[in-house]
Amino acid sequence: MHIQTQTFKTKFGEFILGSFDQQLCLLDFRYRKMRTAIDKRLQAGLKAKYIEQDNEVLAATRNQLEEYFSGERKTFSIPLLTIGSEFQKSVWQALLEIPYGETASYLELAESIGNPSAVRAVASANGANAIGIMIPCHRIIGSNGKLVGYAGGLPTKSKLLRLEQPRLI
Repeated sequence: MHIQTQTFKTKFGEFILGSFDQQLCLLDFRYRKMRTAIDKRLQAGLKAKYIEQDNEVLAATRNQLEEYFSGERKTFSIPLLTIGSEFQKSVWQALLEIPYGETASYLELAESIGNPSAVRAVASANGANAIGIMIPCHRIIGSNGKLVGYAGGLPTKSKLLRLEQPRLI
């Protein structure tokens, strides 16, 4: 079994894309601190190794990302496959419910999954997201309205938020 991967360079950074069983399981910054941990989690969870190979899911992902980055797309229609604990999956599902152009805090995210005391765990799950942009972890900001951690760096997070809501930042 293989996770088919491709790299994808954009004005927002260089990404690694991966699909398994016709579903996107990886859309992440190619050079990030947690790269090894995420790769190990995906490969162990799917009992599969990476192979560099293109396919329809990855081509459609690149196309939809290009549309998003150019301001033409606000939602995605790629089938997603998340690999993680049930708690992580609940956080990632809650991220999917944050509309384009809106933001939420870690506390609001924790409250949305019915666990307001789990702010740190929610932040950790947010950081472990392997399908960035489409599972919009960039929409999470600090309770004080400031930008907080992001795998692609705070300048990239700011660019993404400005893309979605130019008057925001």
